[in-house]
This record gives sequence, structure tokens and C-alpha cells, in this order.
Amino acid sequence: MWTGYSTKDTAEVVGLSQWAVRSCVREGLLDAQPDVLPLRFSFQDLKVLQTLRSLTRSGVSIRRARRQLGALRSRCEEGRSLASMRIDAHDGHVVIRDETQVWRADSGQLVFGFQFSQPSGDVTALPHRAPIVGPEFVASLTADEWFDEAMECEEGEPARAMAAYREVLRQRPECTETLINLGRLHAETEQVDEAVACFETALDIDPCEATALYNLGVIAQDRGLDDEAIAHYQRAVSLESTLAEAHYNLATIFDKLGDARSAIRHINEFRKFSKKRR
Repeated sequence: MWTGYSTKDTAEVVGLSQWAVRSCVREGLLDAQPDVLPLRFSFQDLKVLQTLRSLTRSGVSIRRARRQLGALRSRCEEGRSLASMRIDAHDGHVVIRDETQVWRADSGQLVFGFQFSQPSGDVTALPHRAPIVGPEFVASLTADEWFDEAMECEEGEPARAMAAYREVLRQRPECTETLINLGRLHAETEQVDEAVACFETALDIDPCEATALYNLGVIAQDRGLDDEAIAHYQRAVSLESTLAEAHYNLATIFDKLGDARSAIRHINEFRKFSKKRR
């Protein structure tokens, strides 16, 4: 009996990484439940993930798309899926369309200033306002100022954020927080080799950097290197036991490998620590 798509098959069908798919489950964007293993995805889940992929191709950063879709999902009437909505990209944000109006997914604010067009698919890029060109980076900024600039740009301008993080590293090459943030942005934009280099450099500087280990585990898991991923995750939780995402990913791997006892133990740890964060 067919029970749904696996995480691997889902990622391949929609063109996202398995990491991105699992993140959408944990953030409640899909019908798949994070604490029910093995994860299985419905046709509706695939449609939501395809929408997410289309939004990123239309200029919405994956972090902003997930956040704004999450805000929309939280406001949906019970039983209604994101898959039933007409979702578009406009001016770097997620918008919802019906026959008469368009509004922002995160705030519900109406969007004006363009004509409706017949959609060619689930997601179409709507006309953009002319971009406002900001000032160029100033070389005299301090490392702290570059870091603040990068944090401000992460969601809407990831390329600008990465450039700012590189400036931080030029002044503070041993700043592991900057390396991890830069590596995460590389991973989110599918620059995997660059991401690995950042995380490994952070670990060379501080072998106890649990977040870098977790991120290396994510990359190994997406590549199908289960033993390597387990080693990274286990080392990460030995250093930081409250790292809920690492426990969750360990549960998914152990479940796939048929180790039910380990899977249950880690999914229980995920439940415990994810509840404490709320």
C-alpha cells in the first residue's frame, strides 16, 4: 500500500535539499508530522514544497519564504492547506492572490500597483518595483559593524550578507560565529563545497563548535553518508545536548536503518528540547 513519498524522493521531485524538506516539516508548513517516523509526504506536501522552490527561483530568499509561509499557515482556517492557495512572489516577498486582490503572506497587507495577469503555473513572478540602490560598502567599517550589516541583510539580500561576513573574516579570521553563518548561507544557496569549508575551518579553530558539527551532519545526511552524519550529530549532541535539530535528524537516520530503539530515544529528546524553546 502506498503511504506517501519518502524524504529523499520528495527532495528529488521538488528540487530542494533533504535539509530544506525536513526544516519545512519542523516548522509546520506541511501535513507531515515531525514526530511521526518515517516521514511520509503527500501530494499536497509536494505542491507546497514546489511552491517554496518556485518562490526562491523568483527572488525570495529561502529563509524569508519559509518564515512568511509559516506566518500564513498559522493564520489559515483549520483544515486548509497552503497547497490550495494561489501563492506568488512580489518584490522579494510572498503574496497570496485571489480573483480581486493580492496581499502579503506575512502581514495580510494588501499589495497594489500592478495589473493581474493569467498565471502560467502555480507560482509566477509579479512585476517588481524599480530597486532602490543602496550605498556601497564602506571599507572603514569595523568587524562588528560588518557583522551587524550581514545580519540585517541575511533574509532579503543573502549575497550582500555573504560579502559582509567575508569582510568580518578579513578582520577577524578566527571568528567561528561568522564562519558558521557564512557556511549556512552557502548551504542555503546550494554552494555545498564552500559551506563545508566554512564549517571545517570553524572546527579547526574550535573543535567544540557544536553548530558546525551539526551543519556538517546535515550535509553528510543529504549526500547519503549516514555513518558520517551520525558521527557528526552524536558529537554535536555530546557537546550541546539541547540541540533539538540534531536529535531529530539522528532519529530519522536510525529509523531508516531499522534501529527503532535509537530512533525513539532521539525523537523523544527532540520533543523535549523543542518544547522548551517555545
